[in-house]
Amino acid sequence: MAPYKVIACMLSEDVMERLRGRYSVSVRHLRAFIPDEDLREAHAVVTTPYDRIDAVFLDRAPNLKIIAQFGVGTDNIDLEAAQARGVVVTHTPGVVVSATAEMALALMLMVSRRFKEAEGILGRGPEAMPLGFELSGKTLGIIGMGQIGAAVARRAHAFGMKIYYANRRRANPTIERETTAARRTQEELFEISDVLSLHCNLNADSRHLVHAASFERMKNSAVLINTARAEVVDEVALAHALTSGQIWGAGLDVFSSDLPEVIRCHPRVVLTPHSGTATTQTREAMSNLVVDSIAACLTQDDRIPNRKI
Repeated sequence: MAPYKVIACMLSEDVMERLRGRYSVSVRHLRAFIPDEDLREAHAVVTTPYDRIDAVFLDRAPNLKIIAQFGVGTDNIDLEAAQARGVVVTHTPGVVVSATAEMALALMLMVSRRFKEAEGILGRGPEAMPLGFELSGKTLGIIGMGQIGAAVARRAHAFGMKIYYANRRRANPTIERETTAARRTQEELFEISDVLSLHCNLNADSRHLVHAASFERMKNSAVLINTARAEVVDEVALAHALTSGQIWGAGLDVFSSDLPEVIRCHPRVVLTPHSGTATTQTREAMSNLVVDSIAACLTQDDRIPNRKI
């Protein structure tokens, strides 16, 4: 029997074989109840953003050495509790950038060209065709100019969009030069953006960053794009903004399980099931980073890749 036990969600078969070749692997979804015996024996767990890892969970896993997050954000993990117990937390940044940026652009296109409505009128003739708008010449506001935000800026610039961004620090001058992006405050972005795209981490400051007062400042022709975290947007306020005409539409790759029905049914809202990283290349790269992090931790290698704490 392998000396270490890993509890993992189902990764690609090649990656699972890598894990099984080194460890005793139990395939489980952490959202389901895991028996105390299994958790007591676990040395590593592979988590997704949907898994809540708190102090209670950690206390049930006294031998746990590493939480390997299959994703970038770690807001589902109590990092302080993990650190207090000496548990390493890793994530998978970098490799998700291209796929997530492409998803943001895809949502912009689907909303602006009214894909949802167009599909509903198939066969009814050209006179029923809803008219959308072109991205070229429009103003894109980006909140969160990290790697993904910068990748979105590059792609949007190629579409001929004017780029403005809000970020705690000034973006890399190379990014500004390549995309002609200019830094503004968040409040200014609400007012000037034709498309507002969210790429910030979820924390105490960014929870409900976009709220009722934000929508009141936005153009009634504006589109909101969210590929960050659902909680960055006040969904009740978004529902009101859409139904009252404060904004024109929205593209959401992230949203809560109790998303208001008026958002789900709105003709100019496109929803995707948190599939921003759902490409073969990206999921394979994420899986390999997870395995590499576990291997480094369990062999006591100080050079654990993508370590959060």
